[in-house]
Amino acid sequence: MKPVIKSEYQPLKKVLIHSPGEEHSQLIPWEGDHDLMGPIPRAYEQLQRDHSDLKKFLASEIGAENVLELKELLEDLFEDTDYRNRHALLKDTLHHKADEYLDHLQARGIRLDKYPKESLVKDLIEGYPRKLVLNNNRLPRIIIPPKREIMWMRDSSATTPCGVIINSMASLRRLPEPTLVRAIFKHHPMFDEGTIFFDMVDFLRQMEEDNTWSGLKPRYLMEGGNILVLSEEVLAIGVGRHDFLYSNRTTRPAFERMIKKLFEADTAKKVKRIYLVNVPDLRGFIHLDTVFNMVGPKSAIMMPYIFGYPKPGGPESAKEVLQHFVIWIRRNMGIRQTDLRKIPTTAHFDNAGKVEVYDRDYIEQKGYVTPIPRQVKYFIDQLLEDDLIDLNNVTWIGGDPEDYITPYEHLKYALFEQHNMAGNVFATAPFRAVAYHRNPMTTASLRKKLAKMSPESHLEMMSSNEIRTDNGGPHCLTMPLLRDE
Repeated sequence: MKPVIKSEYQPLKKVLIHSPGEEHSQLIPWEGDHDLMGPIPRAYEQLQRDHSDLKKFLASEIGAENVLELKELLEDLFEDTDYRNRHALLKDTLHHKADEYLDHLQARGIRLDKYPKESLVKDLIEGYPRKLVLNNNRLPRIIIPPKREIMWMRDSSATTPCGVIINSMASLRRLPEPTLVRAIFKHHPMFDEGTIFFDMVDFLRQMEEDNTWSGLKPRYLMEGGNILVLSEEVLAIGVGRHDFLYSNRTTRPAFERMIKKLFEADTAKKVKRIYLVNVPDLRGFIHLDTVFNMVGPKSAIMMPYIFGYPKPGGPESAKEVLQHFVIWIRRNMGIRQTDLRKIPTTAHFDNAGKVEVYDRDYIEQKGYVTPIPRQVKYFIDQLLEDDLIDLNNVTWIGGDPEDYITPYEHLKYALFEQHNMAGNVFATAPFRAVAYHRNPMTTASLRKKLAKMSPESHLEMMSSNEIRTDNGGPHCLTMPLLRDE
């Protein structure tokens, strides 16, 4: 099987997920990029209850046998394998840390070829060592970090019309995540050779070992929540404005390299265009799929005012609504104990929602990756021009603008529900989707829209009592492998 999808809403056939486990007990709740540190402690028993709602719905839609668990596929790789094969797999996955890990196992009297596959995969996901025991009056070094965020399966890889991209994560503690899904796509017999057309892990390892690169090499960051397949011919990729900001999870150097690789892999030349969508460099807007998702043909759910729509009734533009709202907030807050770096400014929204169009024919004509030179438009205007969206089929996060006295009141509620991942819905078929239960304005509006568009529509509500605590939703939790055409 070669994973391929040609839209975000065609009927789902196979999907990859990871049910959260004890890796979430490996946390010190402090800010920082240490392997054991993170700002959001989560109770994994409640996480599992939340996640089980999603898994049950997916199983009811496509059959339990088509809902694939990362942990089980990894265990398949290590089943009935000898020392040499296991060692090669660990070298490919752990890279420089493989030998240190094997030395630790040997010191404990464990033979790699006799080590239970369940324990081996547990080490890879939950971390190693998990117990902080003094040795010669020193605490151990973490060899394999716990992968607490790996439940967000969309981040570390992405399926496109040409196969799979293995991504590169922005956070240092998340850098090892893509190596696990990469191992599945490279070595599991379920997947065809050539499944991966762009391997960022391999690319960055080569760059690390190439001493001709300077220490000022570009940041090659790309996460799957920024990659949306709008149709067989068009992809949209969210990119921040500044490569040095942590909130920017996809950078231009990675974007341009991905375009080059995708057009090379697409020998049938079916992908015609890729949109670069400017997303604000703010924590709440870390991925394009937090503010925009397709739920059916020409149908979407999106954050209001970011993309130039909806048009306010008065003289203001959608952008001015955003900027006036930010000015009002900043003028009316006390700054004595406020971290101003975390408060948006009007500059954050200067280019938000604008789009650059990278056209295959134009790039081939020029001989290098560059956008079509023309006046910059909003993303939605481009979708309308290319007949990929119908504004009558748009659901706005926060509900319908007509239900509010002013656009500012609408924006206030939209920001609240967008932070709760109201727009991060996952479609299992046209007009059938799953969303978090905690966004009443948005879900009521979305259910009403879906019902108008199809008698077969359905909006599943999954609980999100614990799972919503880290800027992710159903779209982030799922990695679609195959969809019907």
